[in-house]
Amino acid sequence: MYKRWIAVAFAVFVALPAAMPSQAQIADITRSRYSPAAYYDYGEPGDVTVIVSVWGTVRYPGLYEVPQGTSVTRLFSLAGGPQASVRQKQNRRWVNAKLMRGRSQEVVYETTMDNEILSLTDDPEIQNGDVLTVETVEKAGLSWRDVFPVVAAVASVALAVDRLAN
Repeated sequence: MYKRWIAVAFAVFVALPAAMPSQAQIADITRSRYSPAAYYDYGEPGDVTVIVSVWGTVRYPGLYEVPQGTSVTRLFSLAGGPQASVRQKQNRRWVNAKLMRGRSQEVVYETTMDNEILSLTDDPEIQNGDVLTVETVEKAGLSWRDVFPVVAAVASVALAVDRLAN
């Protein structure tokens, strides 16, 4: 009988509180009121931070709280860079990045990276409310699989012209 009471007391006073989330975990969930999967806080205690949005084809799109003075390159890196799948040799890939600012969302910075990811040299600092959009465009090149339908179509037209001529 005493063993049961000891087991119940152990469960109530030791095991149950250990299984419950800590106060820090609860604070993180309540702070991330937008979505726990789309809010990233990179500010240290005491830093002046700005909140910016990263949209488009990056690995981790969402809302970012970063220290004031963060550059576009650093924000792009924090967002995981573009979603890079395995690129076939004949395909071409462009990554367009735009930084929009203000209520009118005017484009203050724009760059295009062609088949590579470049470190942006003269990128501006992020300001509160900025939106960084990233678009990845991939254009497939020609392969031997593309040649066969063209040859078949030309042969069909040639046969049709030959039949009509005779």
